[in-house]
Amino acid sequence: MTLFRYSLLFTFLVSFNLKSQEYPQNYFRSPLDIPLVLSGNFGELRSNHFHAGLDIKTQGVEGKKVYAVADGFVSRIKVSPYGYGNAIYITHPNGYTSVYGHLKKYSDRITEYVKAEQYKKESFAIQLFPPPFKFQVKKGELIAYSGNTGGSGGPHLHFEIRDTKSEHTINPLFFGFDIKDAIKPQVLSIALYPLDKDASVNGANKMKEFTAVGSNGYYKLKYDNPILVNGKIGVGIMAVDRMDFTSNKYGIYKISLEFDDDLIFEQEIDEFAFHEGRYINAHIDYPSYAKYRRRYQRSYVLAGNKLRFYNEVKNSGIVEFNDKEKHQFTYTLLDLNGNKSKLDFEVQANSDIIAKSESTIGQKKIRFFPHTEENTFLEDEILLKLPRGVLYEDIYFEYRVEEKNNKTISDIYWLHNPYTPLHSYTHLSIKGIDVPLRLRDKALIVSTTDGNSFYAEGGNWNGENISVRTRSFGGYAIAIDTINPKIDPINIYPGAKMNSKWSITIKISDNLSGIENYNGTIDDKWILMEYDAKNDLLTYYFDDLISSGKHHFKLVVTDKVGNKTEYQAEFTR
Repeated sequence: MTLFRYSLLFTFLVSFNLKSQEYPQNYFRSPLDIPLVLSGNFGELRSNHFHAGLDIKTQGVEGKKVYAVADGFVSRIKVSPYGYGNAIYITHPNGYTSVYGHLKKYSDRITEYVKAEQYKKESFAIQLFPPPFKFQVKKGELIAYSGNTGGSGGPHLHFEIRDTKSEHTINPLFFGFDIKDAIKPQVLSIALYPLDKDASVNGANKMKEFTAVGSNGYYKLKYDNPILVNGKIGVGIMAVDRMDFTSNKYGIYKISLEFDDDLIFEQEIDEFAFHEGRYINAHIDYPSYAKYRRRYQRSYVLAGNKLRFYNEVKNSGIVEFNDKEKHQFTYTLLDLNGNKSKLDFEVQANSDIIAKSESTIGQKKIRFFPHTEENTFLEDEILLKLPRGVLYEDIYFEYRVEEKNNKTISDIYWLHNPYTPLHSYTHLSIKGIDVPLRLRDKALIVSTTDGNSFYAEGGNWNGENISVRTRSFGGYAIAIDTINPKIDPINIYPGAKMNSKWSITIKISDNLSGIENYNGTIDDKWILMEYDAKNDLLTYYFDDLISSGKHHFKLVVTDKVGNKTEYQAEFTR
């Protein structure tokens, strides 16, 4: 190891210790009373965002007691069938807010308050901002029970610490939580990218992947020969972190890339703002993820990538090869416990190599779209407006039209390709010339990536055009949804005896536009039906509002274009 690399590791350890000193140690206790083992860490790569906290395992079950990590007051309560599900936010006097997500239920006094507000607003989904004096809590006070609500994929506690003023989320491990980790990161593979039409990797003008082999912090490429390069080249890495007592894979805290012992790129994920999260699609090799679900983290920065956690970037992390010499790249990966892994690989530059014609630049060049400008495309029956900054780099926009099929009422308009990410919303309008006037209120825009499966995007009429905001390229068309939502009773039916039942459970679904709302009543009075969207379940838990005797249950479910289904049943309790 060179003196430079010793210095790099020493600098990391010193900087991490200094960073930890910026945050209070031993101020926060654990939110659980079981050993902390993670299923997800801070900054981990997720779909369209970086993970904003820690996912703490709850031993595979729901119902673990969740405690306030410090004195404070409940400043926000959110109930949603999506996202964090049942969540609590506690503001602390030291300038931080702790967040607890995917909860099964709240403590009794919070549950009573939330339920009263849900009945007042006649809505299961609700967001509340209690005044500071309403729910003051002490460190270690029971506030909730862990669960699997919202978008959770299994029982766990999602836990965050945010800066109260800025709302930026911060790595909770800076605050001294006890997570056992003596395992070094694992390098899986690297990728090299030609970044202009004359550049090449092993003679081709396309991305090339190279598998890594090794263990215990020492890695090399399975490919033994120097990689042949020419022109402007970027490098990416696919790697995961590991921790004690679990087989889970985690995100990498710090990645450094040296070129001939010169540090050209370094990233370090300490904190971020939520509006920055979608820049993950510029940070990773998005086409590889969209096509194959492989997440390569670029060690070069696209022109439209505004992420703030790049400590060092020389020439955007791009290396231009115009000699005939051998050169060395070195990756260094570090986790928060100082566990380090390293990968060295060699490249051979050869400016005489002529790239093969398998170019990554699109062949159907319709129009050049610079990422620094607003771009508009108008052709056939379609209008697309891309605001400035929606693209991460310049593109040659591609377009084609495919005839309508049995799932659409209009032709399918292919806007560029689904492998190019968009950072924010674009405006899309399609002229509804094929939509009969009697079906206009049932029409919506749908999208597809393969021409077979279609997904609802919604849409509003403006004269003869139907318009929608969207954040993806792909195929778009107009479809008609005249099919009512489906209601499948699980444990209730006309004449049911519910004396021994503790709930009414119903499964609801929709074929295309999606569920807009539902309304359940017993004896014409609104009841609180909890919506588990990922399992399409509605559940009403019997309470003191329902007396013994005969009752009338009614459920009305409406989709997003107004199709409606009703279900009614008499039952005794």
